Amino acid sequence: MIARRTTRRQAGFTLMEVLVAIVIFAISIVGLVAMEARSAEAQRASSLLRDGERIAQEVMADLQAQGFTQLLTYDFEGNPPPALPYDDTAIPPASRTRDFRRPPSDQPAATNVPGSIRGSFLVVRRVGHVYSALNPPSANPPVLPTDLPLVNALVLDVLVMWIDDSNPTMPPPADLLVTDLTPAMVDPASVEFRPYVGAVQLRTVRANDAVVVVP
Repeated sequence: MIARRTTRRQAGFTLMEVLVAIVIFAISIVGLVAMEARSAEAQRASSLLRDGERIAQEVMADLQAQGFTQLLTYDFEGNPPPALPYDDTAIPPASRTRDFRRPPSDQPAATNVPGSIRGSFLVVRRVGHVYSALNPPSANPPVLPTDLPLVNALVLDVLVMWIDDSNPTMPPPADLLVTDLTPAMVDPASVEFRPYVGAVQLRTVRANDAVVVVP
């Protein structure tokens, strides 16, 4: 009789251990699923950032490839002469978008390439100038070639923006389009700032290399 009671106690204790183990296992599974979801979100955010950086570097390289005088003579729409600073916000946003995960290709940017997501990034360019307050250009736009030596440098800015949907705690509106983005959305000091808009900004100061100094 005593032996049977001992057996029942041991069996009950073993069942309790199983229940506790099941609860711990269930909690662990929930934690692993949450970690996996956060990992996927982090990977997508990192992938968007890398593509944004690549696009910004490509656009900046295109700007730097233009001649110093050319940047002073024409704006991004090809209108002469541009008042400084000028940007390309007058150009339709749809023509300033870039694809996400676009693989290397020698095809035009407007051509569909398998594996890319069209129109995921919006590019904004800006050109400003640096001059001496003691000897400024005679006008704005600078009068060329007279004012060319008075422009010490050009400031080239490239801003690449995208909709960052990787954070479920701050989701973007379902109807928000990349072409709706504006630079104010990535400025924390602006009332238009939106935490779900990602951005990469590059700035280069290009010294005046068009002036020939006569000894």
